[in-house]
Amino acid sequence: MNAILAGSYRVQPGSAAPREIRRDRIVCWWRALVASAVSLVVPALAQDYSTINRDALGHFWAVAEQRLQPVTVVSFGDSMADSYRSVTFHLMNKMIGRFGVAGYSLNNYANTALVNLTNGAFPVPGGDYWHSYYTGVPSGGAVWWENQPTPGGVYCDQAGIFYVAQPAGGPFRLSLSTNGGPWMTSLLLNGFSPTPVGRFAKLALPPNQYRLRVDGDGGTNYIIGPHLLMTQASGVHVVFMDQGGIPLGAVTNVPLAIREPIFSALQPDLLVWHMKEPTDLGSGTSNRMEECERWWTNSAPDCDILYLGTPWAAVDTNSTTTLDQNSVVRYIALKYHRAYVDLMQPTFNYPWLLTNGFMADATHLNSAGGLYCANLLWNDLDFFALGLPRRLTLSAAGPQLQLTYDTAADAVYQLEVSTNLTSWSAVFTNPVGLATFTTNFLPPAPPAYYRLQLTPN
Repeated sequence: MNAILAGSYRVQPGSAAPREIRRDRIVCWWRALVASAVSLVVPALAQDYSTINRDALGHFWAVAEQRLQPVTVVSFGDSMADSYRSVTFHLMNKMIGRFGVAGYSLNNYANTALVNLTNGAFPVPGGDYWHSYYTGVPSGGAVWWENQPTPGGVYCDQAGIFYVAQPAGGPFRLSLSTNGGPWMTSLLLNGFSPTPVGRFAKLALPPNQYRLRVDGDGGTNYIIGPHLLMTQASGVHVVFMDQGGIPLGAVTNVPLAIREPIFSALQPDLLVWHMKEPTDLGSGTSNRMEECERWWTNSAPDCDILYLGTPWAAVDTNSTTTLDQNSVVRYIALKYHRAYVDLMQPTFNYPWLLTNGFMADATHLNSAGGLYCANLLWNDLDFFALGLPRRLTLSAAGPQLQLTYDTAADAVYQLEVSTNLTSWSAVFTNPVGLATFTTNFLPPAPPAYYRLQLTPN
């Protein structure tokens, strides 16, 4: 996959270079060129399983690259979406390496939200009120979260809690600890509701390191997870919404009155879906996926969805399990114009994954396998170019024109020229590194266009 940002300038022949470049003479666009460089070891597939709808991630790209606010990325699924070895775990790491981190919500990631329970508080590994991990807090019980890398807490200016108000709920307290200091009550909340409903309570804070704690004062309250975010800075807002072993029905069985307010409060920009969902239940899988699509669209209409075509597993040596699932998932992506990345064909087959040391067991990739597939995804969707300089500027330099652009260490930059926007020739390929490149030239005849082509380093 070659990603091209073309900042193309059509230079009219004439006596002197213009002092200004008219807007109607500047054409800028983003293009992806697809090149197949994989020869499969499996029999030829009659159905198309390839990556589609790379253009369906425009909202995510815009928020990430403006760097005016956090970009919220949700890892959604079963154990395929876990927060310690999965493809999305390594994708999060790569995004954070590019943009930094702005905060965390819900499940633990990188030991930044380690759950602590006391006085009868109990874990719920998915149930009637939420499909992923949540916590029951009876009267007198408490739950709090520790950030192992920074024991004083998470640096943020907004803290909050996601919870379910329901008939057995009652009063509870949200407390904060600043820079590892004592717990101080910040909010008094009520977890009672005649019918279950999702809720989110938050506080605006001066930037500092904070920890969160919930203490039950009556009834039994169900806490979905914490929220600690630096809202006035760019970076990735990391959200893991994963639960090992759950079927998709465990998600859709949770009432919409819970799911919709929680998802809306997260304000996600990108949701990455990855599951090993059985497809031997007729149209059940596609129906549940469509129900999720309605949930996401109603709750966060701007959120982009990225479906991952899951890699092979041991069961595929004598069945079509992964082929069948990816066929359904890709169909949903086509129907709703969502991005879909093929991680099946580029990993050849299960014996290849096993031979290359990419499997933790018969079903799951290990961390090396998750990183390998995250790298495939990173380049396939042109994410390698996220946040990198991709702009050509043109100015007059006496009788000549001066073309300037910046380069970065994470991509190879090639300047290209064309007289017809169809055939392009390389002018110069920059050494990989952080630099500014400038070249002067006489206005060409016939008119010429210039563009930058970026490829992964």
